[in-house]
Amino acid sequence: MAVSTIRTNKNSFSTALIYFLGILGIALIVFFAGGLITGGFGGRAALSVQVTNDTAQVLLNGKVLGDTPLESKNVKSGTNTIIVKSDTQQYQTSIKFLPAKKDVSFAVGIVRDLGVSDLFSSGQEFWFDKGSPQDTLKIISEPSGATVYIDGSEIGKTPFSSSAITTGDYEIKIALAGYETQIARISIQKGYTLNGSIKMFPYPISPTVTAFEGSPNLYNGTLDNLNVTSDTQSWVKGLLYWNQTRGINIDNVGLNKEKVFDYYIDYKGNIFDADGTILATAQTLEKLKGAKRGLYLGRTSDGIGLTKEAKDALETLSQIGLSSKTATVKDTGTGWLRVRSIGGLNGTEIARVTSGATYQVLELGTGWVKIKVSDTIEGWVSADYVTLSE
Repeated sequence: MAVSTIRTNKNSFSTALIYFLGILGIALIVFFAGGLITGGFGGRAALSVQVTNDTAQVLLNGKVLGDTPLESKNVKSGTNTIIVKSDTQQYQTSIKFLPAKKDVSFAVGIVRDLGVSDLFSSGQEFWFDKGSPQDTLKIISEPSGATVYIDGSEIGKTPFSSSAITTGDYEIKIALAGYETQIARISIQKGYTLNGSIKMFPYPISPTVTAFEGSPNLYNGTLDNLNVTSDTQSWVKGLLYWNQTRGINIDNVGLNKEKVFDYYIDYKGNIFDADGTILATAQTLEKLKGAKRGLYLGRTSDGIGLTKEAKDALETLSQIGLSSKTATVKDTGTGWLRVRSIGGLNGTEIARVTSGATYQVLELGTGWVKIKVSDTIEGWVSADYVTLSE
């Protein structure tokens, strides 16, 4: 007694997500197994739909079926059109559902990360058919050429088919360089073909990002995946979504799901703000005044370092006051340094900063340095007690 269901959509960058889907997958197995124990589903088909990082509405043949996570054992057999729709994205597929029998349910399982676009999204679909009884398992993937593992052993590449996999439960893993690995729990039924369709999410950034040599504030986001790098506007949006849902690792200090970068420069010379909006005029570029940490969106094919267009864009930013200086607080004897409202001893104390901490420099004055303490606090510290760096 086994069911085709999806337990996990593993993401090595999000342990909490793996844990959630694992619990949900176990619940689905209990749900479907319970249906079998009580005598089957009366010829109706079963459906499970999960959406990661969001909630979504599920429509079956144009009619609202419910919200995710969704489990139904009352789907009409035959070909059905399923739409999974959030506030910003939607996914549509058509699948042939086999009716349940007395001793087995041919459940259809769908897991989607709707993402922000067709490229920057992922998902899994599993369903049974009787069309090719000589094959017990068929797997396709987007992109193709992904490596297929069953219970940890490599068995081929997509598109993959095999008649050698016997009845039973297995863990299947689909892996491809440059893409997030997909993992699911499957069941093989004698006399039927289990089909799997896997959509893979491309990495929009390297697992660890470091700054260019000699620059503490401009980080290197160069990639060699042309599917990602060809459209930099889409790339930025995908990267922001990844930052929010998986996190970005800067300088090996750990994953950060807060917005990591203040601006982006691509290899074409385009400049984007922290929200991924392209800045094309001098007026819009002013919003980056005082910005600190940036990311270069480059292509490996362009070689090491910035393109000429990117260098010109960086020069433009420097002219509007893009901060490239930092101030590190010296040992003051007290362990802290006063931050004042104006550059002078007459300034009111508005904050204190810790010895050894480094802050973005906003302005230089005579004997005083204006720093960015936080998103809401800017003030002046004595130049005698800070070390300035480019």
